[in-house]
Amino acid sequence: AFAAEATGEVVAETRFARVEKVAEGAWAVISTPQGGQFTTVSNGGIIAGNDAVLAIEGFMNPAGATWLRDVATEIAGRAPTHVAMTHFHGDHIGGVGGFATDGALPKLIVTETVRARLKDDQMSSATVVSESEATEIDLGGRVVRMVPRKGHTPSDLTVELVDPKITWCGDLYWNGMFPNYVDAIPAELESTCRALLGDAGTTYVPGHGAVAGDGDVANYLGLLQDIEATARKAFAEGTPAGEVFKTYVPPASIGEWEILLPNMHRAAFEKWEAELKKE
Repeated sequence: AFAAEATGEVVAETRFARVEKVAEGAWAVISTPQGGQFTTVSNGGIIAGNDAVLAIEGFMNPAGATWLRDVATEIAGRAPTHVAMTHFHGDHIGGVGGFATDGALPKLIVTETVRARLKDDQMSSATVVSESEATEIDLGGRVVRMVPRKGHTPSDLTVELVDPKITWCGDLYWNGMFPNYVDAIPAELESTCRALLGDAGTTYVPGHGAVAGDGDVANYLGLLQDIEATARKAFAEGTPAGEVFKTYVPPASIGEWEILLPNMHRAAFEKWEAELKKE
């Protein structure tokens, strides 16, 4: 899944990631952490306006953020002035310090939940956006919407362009890889993704995997639905989640779904089991 081919023009590439142009002044970062190159790990992006440049995600290690800072300087004409992070997992915020230039960080755009996970020396650079309504940021002739959502974690943020329609989804959406449920709210995840991924003709940059379109999205929504159906059936029959995941195979009709880490899919059924117990 990490080795999936690029869908757009590749303007920069290294052993651990590539940068694809998805529109004029907008690029997707697609991580390809093969052979132990865990530098970025998550996907991300760059959006350039006349007055400012927004980077999306802080990545796993500072070297990943520094690499993207330098790429942005080359292709957008300046280093990122802002960095938006979609949620608090380490591969999305752990390396944000690498964006610093002469010791100064760009303006970090986060929810309060994410701000609480930043290092002390990073908090002063953080602008906290609402966890209940969208926030618009004007980069100079280009407005970007920061939309608060939940499901992958209790506090997710999507980064969205309206024209052209491009959405950086964070880990609410995984393309070709089984999603990580470790901090998920399963019912919220499915409903959020149906709302998020329902606009035909949108280009989606997932948290992991290749840039996606409508057909990829349909398969992912089918996967979430099948996970729920399997969990509900097992719960009704009294089969524990710790057994369900061992034999679970998504239907062939929704494509192949790689499992990033051993037993990672176990969390999906454990989270659903806990939610069904509450019901």
